[in-house]
Amino acid sequence: MIKINHLTITQNKDLRDLVFDLSMTIQDGEKVAIIGEEGNGKSTLLRALMGEALSDFTIRGDIQSDLQSLAYIPQKLPEELKNRTLHDYFFLDSADLDYSILYRLAEELHFDSDRFASDQEIGSLSGGEALKIQLIHELAKPFEILFLDEPSNDLDLETVDWLKRQIRKISQTVIFISHDEDFLSHTADTIVHLRLVKHRKEAETLVEHLDYDRYSEQRKANFARQSQQAANDQRAYDKTMEKHRRVKQNVETALRATKDSTAGRLLAKKMKTVLSQEKRFEKEAQSMTQKPLEEEQIQLFFSDIQPLPASKVLVQLEKENLSIGERILAQELRLTVRGQDKIGIIGPNGAGKSTLLAKLQQLLSAKREISLGFMPQDYHKKLQLDLSPVAYLSQTGE
Repeated sequence: MIKINHLTITQNKDLRDLVFDLSMTIQDGEKVAIIGEEGNGKSTLLRALMGEALSDFTIRGDIQSDLQSLAYIPQKLPEELKNRTLHDYFFLDSADLDYSILYRLAEELHFDSDRFASDQEIGSLSGGEALKIQLIHELAKPFEILFLDEPSNDLDLETVDWLKRQIRKISQTVIFISHDEDFLSHTADTIVHLRLVKHRKEAETLVEHLDYDRYSEQRKANFARQSQQAANDQRAYDKTMEKHRRVKQNVETALRATKDSTAGRLLAKKMKTVLSQEKRFEKEAQSMTQKPLEEEQIQLFFSDIQPLPASKVLVQLEKENLSIGERILAQELRLTVRGQDKIGIIGPNGAGKSTLLAKLQQLLSAKREISLGFMPQDYHKKLQLDLSPVAYLSQTGE
């Protein structure tokens, strides 16, 4: 069991809260999904629940846990694993592995168990294969709670389905981060929603002990109901204030026009009442139903790009072979890419999807008549980490 009491996590660099006043109890066996937009603090909260020291953050509140052992699969392959061989990872570094579970998991995930003894470095594996071996390794350990940071990102569809079943089946507590609505629908029974509202300046932390589908439906219904009530309250307030404005204007006009001292005193008394009413109306307005706040969405547009002719052949592969080192991934591959094609590359982890994409990117980058964008699986290969976000986004590529 994990008890969280009034937990607030603040970013030291800008004193902005990412998690605000979170209180909840996570029972043994609960499947908790942490959701929210990028940059809202999901991974930070996950690490805090794991008991990590977070030097860049100030943590207030209390996290109490009676759990003794955990398994953890991070969003990115840890640097310390990249140069480790598969042999060392599975046989030298892990005295507590249950090898009967290890080999069963390898079979279920269609991972060749002979490769456990390989001298291949983990960093040379595809993103999906690297995640698979971490799943096999961590689930073969004894653990009371499993932490997963966006586990479905790099996995093939078959392995994602396997992981959904595994999360539902195991009796241990699972706390995970995901943006995948289908994955969430099949796994979570509790939702922790981290939001940043008011131009991302104010943290709002929501907890519901519901599955994801019911949480989404409830949230939409609550949003619609609150929006309608806020609109009704605003219309009633506007109507009241318009009537009040006319009364005030009439009294002011009468005061300016009167020459009778008795009438003037009565009008002044009435104006005092009108001003008192105005203060009361303004105070009541503070308790009106507020329009619910939504997080601002990122807008993408490509208004100045002219599409290529649909018939223009950009790439023609004939009997192409794909390989990594001595390992052959595909033979006699045939592929034609035309100007307005939308092509999805699918297949199991390690089949060569990223290798094929890199091959196409290499061929297309040589064509000066087209503008090319490329987003690799590891974003850090594309980002210039020495630039600020504004400086990076200011580059036009021309």
